[in-house]
Formats: sequence, C-alpha cells, structure tokens
Amino acid sequence: MRIFRRTAAVAWLLGAGAPVPAAPLQADVAVVLDEAGGRSIDAGFSIDANEHLTFRAGAGQSSGSDETADLRGTLLNAGASLHGKRAGVSVSFDRFDDSSNYQSSTLGARLWATAGNFEVALLGRRRDMDVELTLQLPQRTLRRDLDFSALGGGLQLSFSRGNFSAYVMGVTYDYDEAFDDFVVLRDSPLLVERPRIEALVGSFITQAQGAIDRQAAAGVEQTIGRHALGIDVSSVRDAVDDMSSTSVALTWRYAQSAHLDWSLSGGMVDSDRYGNIGFVGLALGIAN
Repeated sequence: MRIFRRTAAVAWLLGAGAPVPAAPLQADVAVVLDEAGGRSIDAGFSIDANEHLTFRAGAGQSSGSDETADLRGTLLNAGASLHGKRAGVSVSFDRFDDSSNYQSSTLGARLWATAGNFEVALLGRRRDMDVELTLQLPQRTLRRDLDFSALGGGLQLSFSRGNFSAYVMGVTYDYDEAFDDFVVLRDSPLLVERPRIEALVGSFITQAQGAIDRQAAAGVEQTIGRHALGIDVSSVRDAVDDMSSTSVALTWRYAQSAHLDWSLSGGMVDSDRYGNIGFVGLALGIAN
C-alpha cells in the first residue's frame, strides 16, 4: 500500500516494510493545498544500498491556514530500513521547525514480520517539542522556552493479496510532567503570545505536527493494470484541548512506466473546532 506522502510524517515508518518496485534509486515530490489557505511541498529520495538495506531522506515546507494554526515551517526527515523476506526493522527521524516559536522532532522505529498474506508491525515513537511563550509581567516582557516530550507505542496490521492491500494502525502517547506546565501556562492571564499547537490537528497538512494524544488510521488500495485506487481514513486526537479531527483521503495513482508514476489525491478533514476543510494533492514519483 502506498499512503499519500503528506498523510502524515509517519508514512516512511508505515510503509518501510511493504513491497516496492525494485529500483536502486527513487525520488518523489508532492504538493498539497487546502481550502483554508494551507499549503505544503515535499521532496524525498530513497536508495537501495543492497537488497536488504534502504536509506531515505527528504525535506519540505508547509504552512497552516490562518483559520487553524498559523505556523510556517520546514520539515526534514531521514530513515533507514533493514529488511528480509519475512521480517525487518526501520528507524526514522523527522524535525518540524517553525522559525518563530515552535519546533518538534520525532524519532521512530518499526519492527515487522510477515506470515502468509499478513504483516504485523510494532511501532515506537519519541516526540520532543519546544514552545516559546511570551508573558507580560508588571515590569517587563518575559520570553520563556518550554520543552516537553512524549513516548508512543502502537501496532499496525497489513494484508496484501494479489492486487489488493489493506492496513489498520494505532498509536498512543504518554507525555511527561513538563507538558502539564505548558497546559497550565496557556491559560495564564499574563500570557501574551504562544503557538496554537492544538489547532494543528484541524488541517490535513499539519495534522501530524502537533501534540498528539493518540492516532489511528486504516486504508485499502486496489490495483487494476496501471491504475490504483485507494482510500485512507485517519483520526488524530490532540493532547492539549482533547479535541480530535478525522480525515478521509481518496487517491488515484497511475503507473505510467516502470520509471514514472503520479497520483492525485483529494479529501476532507473534519475537526471538532474548525469543521470541514477540503484538500487536494498531486504527487510525482520517478525511479531509475
């Protein structure tokens, strides 16, 4: 199964063990826009060092809409996968950096094994976030940095038979005590400015960059000749306000040749706070 690149920052972890066309070097670029003004562009490449070891790196730029979280930042990611015919392990790291007052990084690992048409994977994550708060004190303005982190764990089950594939997955996080300090300070009457990270779940583009409490996803894909049609449904709950959003993405992919494929995606995000926001994306993949 090929999940649309922007579905989440976890796409590399979710797909690292899945079968891919044999090509030593692959590259892709994707652009996503939403109707509230959010946008992103991502590019990445992967290289097979040998038949068991693959490396991947990528970079992107994204901005949330004014309606949700008005954050603009860069995303850098890298990963490696060691895989055999029936089992494998992958690690990844990505960092989202808003140049003003918010940064987040995620270190992830995925251990998978296959049995017949099924694949079971254990997922592990560590997320570190840094927010800058501006407080107006009686005598001066104070800028304060708060760092907090979360450990996450989950499970993914995939099924593939012939031209059909499907998956379900879920991850939940446990935050440290420093996160509680941030939740308390955000309601302080002295607070002048802070990043609205709880609003990131309201956009498909920034859905994976906030303080996630738990997330779940499921999807299916059917291939017919050169064409493939897939649908992905994901749910993300924010840990700050305990608000959630659900996204549905429909993707049509066309394999023009063994070296070129492209896909068109569209869908909707429904969040507790911001209602429905539609999005559309275009991705291009090339291989040598």
